[in-house]
Amino acid sequence: MFNIGGGELLVIFLVVVIFVGPSKLPEVANILGRATTTIRRFNQSFQDEIQSSFDDPIEAAARERGHAITNAEHNKTKNAPPDALDKETDVEKEQ
Repeated sequence: MFNIGGGELLVIFLVVVIFVGPSKLPEVANILGRATTTIRRFNQSFQDEIQSSFDDPIEAAARERGHAITNAEHNKTKNAPPDALDKETDVEKEQ
């Protein structure tokens, strides 16, 4: 993912040891491990929530109803004479 080799990891580790110090290194590693775990859990729950919203039967029914309404409106305007469309827009403007 990050394309980091062994040499780069060694340099990163040495920089962390210099800045953090060897006595605090286990504590920092523990904090980073917990943060990584929390981020992974959050990511997984977000993905599960999105997936369940697409699988929800209520959502599927609403999507189908929306498609049906859109198709009906399209067919209505496609089959109507041009004068009827002008009259409908005039009526809509009056309301």
